Amino acid sequence: MFDQDLLQNVLGGIFSAAFLASILRVTTPILLPSLGALISDRAGVINIGLEGTMLISAFTGVVFSAYAQDWWGAETGKTVGPWLGLVMGLLMGILTALLLAFFHLRLKANLILSGIAINFLGQAGTVAIMYELTGSRGDTQGFLRSLEMPFVQLPDRMNDIPVLSFFFKVLDNQSVMTWIALVMVILVWYFMYRTPTGIHLRAVGENPEAAASVGIRVQRIRYLALTISGCLAGLGGIHMSMGYLQFFQNNMTAGRGFIALATPSLGGGHPVGTGFASGIFGLFYALSIRIGTLQIPSMLTQMLPFVATVLALVIYALQGQLTTRVRQLRAAEGEGFDATFWQAIQRLSVLHMFLAVIALLGIIIAISMLAAPDGFRGSADYSEGDVRWRALAVGAVALALILINLPFMLQVERIGRKAYFSAGAAVLSLWLYLGLLFMLFLETTDLDNLSTPLGFVTGLVAGAAIWLALGGYYLVQKLRQDYRIV
Repeated sequence: MFDQDLLQNVLGGIFSAAFLASILRVTTPILLPSLGALISDRAGVINIGLEGTMLISAFTGVVFSAYAQDWWGAETGKTVGPWLGLVMGLLMGILTALLLAFFHLRLKANLILSGIAINFLGQAGTVAIMYELTGSRGDTQGFLRSLEMPFVQLPDRMNDIPVLSFFFKVLDNQSVMTWIALVMVILVWYFMYRTPTGIHLRAVGENPEAAASVGIRVQRIRYLALTISGCLAGLGGIHMSMGYLQFFQNNMTAGRGFIALATPSLGGGHPVGTGFASGIFGLFYALSIRIGTLQIPSMLTQMLPFVATVLALVIYALQGQLTTRVRQLRAAEGEGFDATFWQAIQRLSVLHMFLAVIALLGIIIAISMLAAPDGFRGSADYSEGDVRWRALAVGAVALALILINLPFMLQVERIGRKAYFSAGAAVLSLWLYLGLLFMLFLETTDLDNLSTPLGFVTGLVAGAAIWLALGGYYLVQKLRQDYRIV
């Protein structure tokens, strides 16, 4: 059994309120452009230029927030500056997206090449202007007195309420940009599924010819989609330079715009799913920072976000194959096509992919423990052998979770044919993940003495509920119906 010190080092720190708060912070600059990528993708004009747009907006926000102090004085400038930087950064994000729209929709330039050109413009243009303003090609730190977006303080009395105290620690003192990102998930969902324009946008992405035949202005919708995409990417860039950091740095987005391109597919093409997918990337980034505090080689921690990117590309490819297959079946079967069945398959396939990605963290932790056992000893007197056999146990469990979810990733049709096996793999994985999360959460409440049994029972119930809600209930009902027919 794990000693409490080792458990605290490996799991306690990972599932603590402070760690969850850090996940929210690093998820924000991924979530915002991911929502922008989702909107443009559903309109059939994926915004490849997200990376460049984020850089342009991030740099613009820093410049205008810094110069606001010279224009209106120190006191007024500190009040007006952050919001001026936000407005001007958003404006530049919108103009950059409109530039891409003009190239592609008006001049009929290739969308991919136009997006790459925008990315080059963002990377090179910001450095060129930064050099002219500061004489530095690296960053603006020490040259421009950049301001930061305000942070939201929750009422202190929430910290005195047993259950709410945990969420208070997670959400208190978060940047206003993080709150905007969370609200945007709801707003984008409402826009896409509850407004006529959102419905038209999805119709244009599905079949632009059919949409045009019923009077929908395809070009106008795509201009709108790219504009919203640029606005959201701009928000992500502003958070990087005025919330995540307080200065602009050369190529500071570090590929987050490219990650955002794959996140919507990882999230099943839905705003809420995109939010969860962004959280997975945020988890990898935060974990790399957390593990970096241990006495282990820095190369192991620095590779985590890139491992997540590679996995996202794999999942993106698998989801693309599934989408193509569904469209072929829809065209072939016509009225006999069971859309609900394939929607359930797609959602559950994403779930299995999520579970395998999270299990990979266990492999990485196990490798880290084997490579540098001193970093995981904590204050206890562990031998290297104690840490190593525990590493092997963590790695074995993680590998088992990957293997039981892998068949439903490689051939998603298995989810429909073997729904009960899918349920077993998903619920077992969720039981372990959520059980640990609920257990560590309950340790912060008055129920700490019952945290282990209550945590894992709650994890089991929640795991089964998630599988059923994502489509498992429909698959079980369909299997029973087919069995009765046979």
